[in-house]
Amino acid sequence: MPLRVRNLLEKVGDELILKIQLGRTPIQGFPIKILDCLSHSKFTNKQLELGYDEIYHNYLLITIKNSHGPYVLQHMLGNVSQNAIASTVLKLEKTERIALKYPTIPDELIDVYDIPLTSNKPLTLNQLISTASNVDKNFYRYDVGENNMCQTFVENIIDINGLMPNIVDQATFNALKPINAKALISTLGSRSNIVKMATDLSAKSDKLIYDHKIKWKKSQTKEFVLLSDANVTDSESINAICNVIFELEQNARWLLHCTPPQSPPESPVRCRF
Repeated sequence: MPLRVRNLLEKVGDELILKIQLGRTPIQGFPIKILDCLSHSKFTNKQLELGYDEIYHNYLLITIKNSHGPYVLQHMLGNVSQNAIASTVLKLEKTERIALKYPTIPDELIDVYDIPLTSNKPLTLNQLISTASNVDKNFYRYDVGENNMCQTFVENIIDINGLMPNIVDQATFNALKPINAKALISTLGSRSNIVKMATDLSAKSDKLIYDHKIKWKKSQTKEFVLLSDANVTDSESINAICNVIFELEQNARWLLHCTPPQSPPESPVRCRF
């Protein structure tokens, strides 16, 4: 489990889940064009053949109880009901690695479908994730070519936690059903491994950087010598300083469209500071 997810679960993992929603956003633009290019347009043809108008990235929007919320509101407003239930929404998904974070893009909250909870079975965030991870052998592994992807990740969490019988809306079933990613990726032929190599590399990079596997070296503080402590009493140093100042004055006047400056001073004694 990524370090960021573990840290967040330590803080809010035992909070009670109030609502679960399936969210999805269409995958468009550059990724599809790359796959189509690698497959010589076979990817798009296969997509249409399988009846997929859009290819979606699926995730879960999980609303959990925020135990500290009412006290914070009461302190700020002073008139909040003692029975108020504060909540927090988290987004659980799998790309190259599992991610648990606060939703930030408005589109993530538009195309959503309710996943009814079991009324007599309280469920916490830790229970939801640990139950699925103990059963699903591919919980942490991402391989779109073998149908181990975001959509199967979401469906398995819902199924393993026994929430599938609670769904009665056909539109939710349709949105939850994974696409045949294996058939789509097979259109790349011998280049199919490129997708897995890219996601594996991205996962390893994420792990090295965000799980603190790489220790960033702190840059040493640079020491500066004060001008008063420097030895600039010789005539050559003074002439060099004067020439630099003259060049600065010349550039400044040119930018301000002023009259051209006079020739540089010949003696350091005549130099203006």
